Amino acid sequence: LFLSNGRQPDKKTQLYTITLSGGEAQLVADMENGVSNPAWSPDGKTMLFTSKVWTEEKTESDVKRIKRIRYKFNNVGFFEGRRTHLFTVKPGGKPKQITKGEHDAADPRWGPHGKTISYITNMEQDQDTSRVNDIYRIQAKGGDPEKITDSTYNIANHSYSPDGETMAFIGNHRPEELAVDNDLYKLPVKGREPELLTGGFNRSLLIGIGSDLRVSTPGDGPVWSSDGEHIYFNTADTPYCNLYRINIGNKKLETIVSGKTVDGFSVADNGVIAYNAMTSLEPCELYLLDGGEKKLSDFNKKLLTQLNLSTPEHFTFKNRLGRTVDGWMMKPSDWKKGAPYPCVLEMHGGPRGVYGEGIFQEFQLLCAEGWAVIYTNPRGSAGYEEEYTQGVMRHYGEVDYEDFMGFTDEALKQYPWIDEKRLGLTGGSYGGYTTNWIITQTDRFKAAVTCRSICNWVSKFGVSDMGFMQPESISGAKTYWGDELIEQMKHSPIYYVDRVKTPCLLIHSEQDYRCPMAEGEQWFTALKLN
Repeated sequence: LFLSNGRQPDKKTQLYTITLSGGEAQLVADMENGVSNPAWSPDGKTMLFTSKVWTEEKTESDVKRIKRIRYKFNNVGFFEGRRTHLFTVKPGGKPKQITKGEHDAADPRWGPHGKTISYITNMEQDQDTSRVNDIYRIQAKGGDPEKITDSTYNIANHSYSPDGETMAFIGNHRPEELAVDNDLYKLPVKGREPELLTGGFNRSLLIGIGSDLRVSTPGDGPVWSSDGEHIYFNTADTPYCNLYRINIGNKKLETIVSGKTVDGFSVADNGVIAYNAMTSLEPCELYLLDGGEKKLSDFNKKLLTQLNLSTPEHFTFKNRLGRTVDGWMMKPSDWKKGAPYPCVLEMHGGPRGVYGEGIFQEFQLLCAEGWAVIYTNPRGSAGYEEEYTQGVMRHYGEVDYEDFMGFTDEALKQYPWIDEKRLGLTGGSYGGYTTNWIITQTDRFKAAVTCRSICNWVSKFGVSDMGFMQPESISGAKTYWGDELIEQMKHSPIYYVDRVKTPCLLIHSEQDYRCPMAEGEQWFTALKLN
């Protein structure tokens, strides 16, 4: 069972099967809007998947009729009256739609006996502006769905215990708060309150270490052991993304794999674990944990032996609050003692991104061109305790700026060969925002490259796919109008654009719906006029 987007003329992602011995792949479902989230039923006779369907009358007109506030999504495009719903299909049969209505079905899971399907959605009137998600269950043949949870959780994904009596889900119980950690819960299928399992962990689940050479997505959800006594998950505890196992009885948490960034994993019935993992010097490879760790693949060995990669050196500094902040420095590939070198400050997105044991092609390219690279996890970064991650909330451009400047000072102190007269900075998304912000506050950097950036929080709220959510995260103001508009603008780089003296290159994608093109255009125009 697999998905492919290269076998049909329209290039839509469709569902196929192929025998394990090889042969020609068979098209199973050819859906107008493509296929996602495929899964075999427990008896191996039926396939479950999701696809977008028209819930409003389809029109061939080029005119887009928009009524919802959530009408587009980054990497997806405009919804145009389409919703994501569940389908089942048997090989050789026709797909059958299982769910219907004005909501989107996500994270579909077969019930252990194949008679039911559970999924995550929000069916309430305020679904477009709410952060609440519930688990629903529906008969595999269709019918009316049953709500399992009580509309007080933000649930990301879920899974069943082997006996089907218990669900595990990852989410949080404070959906209206800012930058809240995700935890692991267990929930009896027949009712009762969810039980928190990771209350003492103090790290958010579903967090991966940053990389621009990723081959799988971190945090696929809770994975049960075959005896139903343990649950596995992976998440970041900087600088690594570790694989963990928790005993659901006594809540004892064990670190199963550390020292690298685990991106995806699978647990066999006998407890053997296959996983892929990367380091800061090697893209993902496949590993097996069976008593000891065994590396199964070495796809990148031939290439890596031909490259002179720069090894990140970890160092720290203490910020204004006395908090130790992590940072790294990468030397130019041709580094020689006593020679001065230019340096680039790289800044991650988010703000809940996180640097650590992840490889960056961009950083290595800069080092190969004779630059040093420095990067840090300022307040607001993920992979730490919740208080640290929440530190930037209501203080965009303030505490993060403090930490970036303190970090740069420390880098110059520890590595005096860095030429402070040849400092550059760059970042994308929230890192593009901090790039723009920093050059309105200081002239210490001689050049800036701002990627898919943000310059105006007031305009972004109306043009971004998620810009209208939780406005108080920026400055503490709860709206973007009246007197509060000025508060939001004071955290926007464009408010201070007349101070900019640093040359700035802008790189922006036309169809970026998260950090829309309008942000780059405004910043470009404002810089040109100043």
